[in-house]
Amino acid sequence: MMKNDTLTNRKVFWTPTRLGITAGVVILTVAIVTAVYRPDRSPSRPSGGSEVTATAPRALSAEVLEADLNLISGLSKKVEDYKGKVLVLDIWATWCGPCRQEIPHLIDIANNYRGQGVEVLGLTTEDPQSDLPLVREFAQQFRINYEIGFASPEVSREIMQGRNGIPQTLIIDREGTIRHHFVGFHPRLSLPQMKKALEQMLAMN
Repeated sequence: MMKNDTLTNRKVFWTPTRLGITAGVVILTVAIVTAVYRPDRSPSRPSGGSEVTATAPRALSAEVLEADLNLISGLSKKVEDYKGKVLVLDIWATWCGPCRQEIPHLIDIANNYRGQGVEVLGLTTEDPQSDLPLVREFAQQFRINYEIGFASPEVSREIMQGRNGIPQTLIIDREGTIRHHFVGFHPRLSLPQMKKALEQMLAMN
C-alpha cells in the first residue's frame, strides 16, 4: 500500500499546471542566455569596436589649412600645399592596432593613385619631440611611401570633430573640403568605401 501511495503522490506533483510553468521557465532562460551571449553581427559595427562613418562636406578652417606640420623628414608642410590634389589625410599613432592594419592599404593607395593626382599624408598624434625616433623607425619598418608628420592637438581636434578613436581617415577634395570622414578601420568595410570615395573625387575633375 505504501508503494502505491508514493506513486500516486509523484503523479499528483507533476500536474499539467506545474509542467507548463517549468517549461515556460526553461524557454525564458534559454531566450535570455541567447540574447545576452549572441555576438553582434551588424556590418556597421566592425570587430574591435571601430566604426565606418561619413559626414557631410565641410571646409577646413584657415588655421588648419595654414598650420605648419612637422614631417619626420625634417621638413614642414601645410594642408593647403596639397590644394589641387585629392588628399587622403590619416590621423594615427604607432601604438594603434587598427592603424597598423590600415597602413599597408594606404601604401597601396599611394602607389596606385599617386599618378592620378592623389596624395596620402599620415599625421600621428604622438609627441614630435620625444617620439620622433620611434615614428621614424616605425615608418622604415612598415616601408611607408607617403609623407608622415605630426598633428598638433589643435589640428587633431578640428579634424576629428569630437569623434573618439583612431585611425581617422579623411578624403579631402582639390579645394580643401572634407568629403568623406572614416572613423576606425575594417578591411572588409573601410577599404571599398575609401576607394569608391577616391574614384568619385577623381571623376569630379
